[in-house]
Amino acid sequence: MLALEESKLSDNLAKLSDMPYNPQRELIARAIVILNGALLVNQSHNKNTNEDYCALPGGHVEPKESCIEALHREFCEELDVELQVDDMCFVSESIYPGRRREDSIRHEVVLYFNATPSGPLQESDGVVFSPEAKKNFRWLPLTELPGTNLLPVAIKEFLMNRESSSESLRYAFEDSTGA
Repeated sequence: MLALEESKLSDNLAKLSDMPYNPQRELIARAIVILNGALLVNQSHNKNTNEDYCALPGGHVEPKESCIEALHREFCEELDVELQVDDMCFVSESIYPGRRREDSIRHEVVLYFNATPSGPLQESDGVVFSPEAKKNFRWLPLTELPGTNLLPVAIKEFLMNRESSSESLRYAFEDSTGA
């Protein structure tokens, strides 16, 4: 399966040769936090496409920072809680149009880790408090996952199938530039 994904990657990258492209790959670490049958997500809105979507908590890995350190920092900044980071379980590579019209194509490599908050999150009625005003964290019941726009689509598929899969680590490539 990995060879097929690599072939698809080569084909899609060739299509991008004449599009504006930022050659920098962004390294991102994200946490899969599941408690009481619900997944912690950040709900957002893409002004460029006018779509609502959810993403898992985490963020960019800074220079000289490990992925685990990035997750600890992001959870302290965004949720004011320490995090117990466990095994990496999924890798996603995505090429997609930027969120704003003037953005170039983005190329992200995202490492997903199973994780558990070390303490309780501040929440009310399923909405989780964040010190960062632009964040909109909430608990998404796993039963609602199929009808939710969780991005990238590959992580949604992985989460929906993880109980029935024997794979311990999965890689997925997605190109949504239309190239």
